[in-house]
Amino acid sequence: MPPLPRVLAALACAAGLLLASPGLASAADLVHTDPARDVLVGDIEGDRTHPAPGERRVDIRRVTVSHGLDSLIVSLRTRGPLPTKRFFVGARLKTSAGSFEVTYASFYGESGVSLTRNLDDIACEGLTATVEARTATLVVPTACLGTPAWARVGVGVAQMRKKRMVVDDGFSKGVVGDDLRLSKRIARG
Repeated sequence: MPPLPRVLAALACAAGLLLASPGLASAADLVHTDPARDVLVGDIEGDRTHPAPGERRVDIRRVTVSHGLDSLIVSLRTRGPLPTKRFFVGARLKTSAGSFEVTYASFYGESGVSLTRNLDDIACEGLTATVEARTATLVVPTACLGTPAWARVGVGVAQMRKKRMVVDDGFSKGVVGDDLRLSKRIARG
């Protein structure tokens, strides 16, 4: 086979592989490993906390963020199976279009996901949350966020146990203050 047709055949095969492959990660993706055994426990009504290194259920180990053209996807993986009762997964989104909060909550046999801005609910078709074993994934259509050019993301998990709260922040050791620590800017793409 002459050189030009060989090159064209190789390019065609490469293009076929690319088109047949599942979505490739873009430069707009972020993967972060959170320290293990950095969970904190404290009284709900107090401000005193202490480390709970043996706690596995809310101990975030990895956070993955994909800021695509159609959706912003935040996924986390914990050291142990996520709780099934009295817990929530929260994401704080600071974007070029404003600040938002996404919350998945499971309390008293009910569960659901919501998107808010300045504590006001935002109706968002396509907003979903999936919680399975050790993974929780929040999917927010970018149209609901004003189609931002970039986003910074914070993520945390908490479980209420009687009068105590067990918490972990996905981007810091333990929890820092009242807000979730934010990632670097993730460009849309």
